[in-house]
Amino acid sequence: MADTAAASTVEHASDEAVLLQDASLGNRIIAVLIDGLLSGIVSLVPIVGWIAAIAYNLTRDALPFLDGQSLGKKAMKLRAVDAETGKPLTNQWGPSIVRNIVLFIPFFAIVELIVLANNKNGQRLGDQWAKTRVVVCKD
Repeated sequence: MADTAAASTVEHASDEAVLLQDASLGNRIIAVLIDGLLSGIVSLVPIVGWIAAIAYNLTRDALPFLDGQSLGKKAMKLRAVDAETGKPLTNQWGPSIVRNIVLFIPFFAIVELIVLANNKNGQRLGDQWAKTRVVVCKD
C-alpha cells in the first residue's frame, strides 16, 4: 500500500509527449473527503440541496468551469483525465458518471480504496471502467 505516484507518458493529438504523474493515494483520499464535506453541507438544504449534491457527485469531474477537477481535486492540485489521451474530463459526462456512480453503492468505496491502493496503474475500478486516471496538475 505504497503512497507513491507513478508517471507515464501520454500522447496528445498534437503528437507531443507529455509526462503525467499519477496522483498519490493520500491526495486522492483528501480530495474525496473535501468533496464529501462540501456535498454534505449542500445537502443540508432539503430537496434542492440533495439534488445538487447528487448531481455534483456524479458530474464533478466533467463540469466545464472546473476543467476536469472537482473542488476537492482543485484544492489538492489533481485532475481527472482520459487514460489514453491525457485530456481533462471537461464536458465528458459519460466517463464522469461511470467513474463516480459506483461510489453511491453502499460500502463500495471501501472496495475502491483497496483496489486503488493495490493497482499498479493508480486506478480504482471506476477509473478502469471509465478509462480515466487522476493525475497531478502542473498548473
